[in-house]
Order: sequence, then structure tokens, then C-alpha cells
Amino acid sequence: MRKLMMLLAGMAMLTACSGDDNETIYDNGPLEPVAWKLVNVSGSIAGIDEDYEEGVITWVFNTDNTVTITNNNTDEMKTDFFDSGNYVYGYTENPDNTAACANVIVIDNINFGCVNVLGDTMTFNQAYDDGYILTFKN
Repeated sequence: MRKLMMLLAGMAMLTACSGDDNETIYDNGPLEPVAWKLVNVSGSIAGIDEDYEEGVITWVFNTDNTVTITNNNTDEMKTDFFDSGNYVYGYTENPDNTAACANVIVIDNINFGCVNVLGDTMTFNQAYDDGYILTFKN
């Protein structure tokens, strides 16, 4: 019985430690007000995979729930979502209860899915709905 208890305790510890302590899932509240550089847009039904040089498109999330976007992309064929400007962002309940977050980020009335930050990388992930995955670096 003692061996069984030790085994169960060990399994519980492994389960508790299996996640990455550095990953943060944002599903309400303001994002860090740093310059996030859009480096990749992928996904959708069309299966796109478009890279951007760091600094061509930057998004700065302000403390007043606006995002300031500077878009210097000159390739009209690439999906980059927004022209330069200020846009309102917030969170709403996730319509897909199988996704990894309770709330999704909405910018200018566009649902971008779950927000994950791991180190210097942030992703917006709406792949659960045949949507896009946006990858940013700071």
C-alpha cells in the first residue's frame, strides 16, 4: 500500500510540473505595452504561411485597451490585417469551448483567438476554427 501511495504521489507531482511555467495565456486584461513585431501569419482554409521581416509590422498594446499598429508592408498579396493606426481591443467569451482559452482577443471586431506568450514570442491562435495563427516577437 505504501508503494502505491508513493507511486500516486510521484505521478501527481509529474502532472503538476508538466506545463511550461513561462507560458502565459491571456484571456482578459491588457497585454504588455511593448512593441510586438509580426513575423508570421499562417493557417486559414487557404493554408497560407507568410513571413515578415522583423520591424515591418509592429503592434503596441496600450494600457487603454487600444493597439497602435505600424504597417510598412508593401506586398499587397500578403495577409497583414490592418493598416497603420489605432484600434480598440478587448476580450470576449470563446465561442469554441474546446480551445485552450476561456476568452479570445477581439481587435476592431475581428476575433483573433487565444493569446499565448512564451518568452519573447506571442501567438494569436484561431486554428481551432480554421482561422489564422499570428506570430509576434518582441
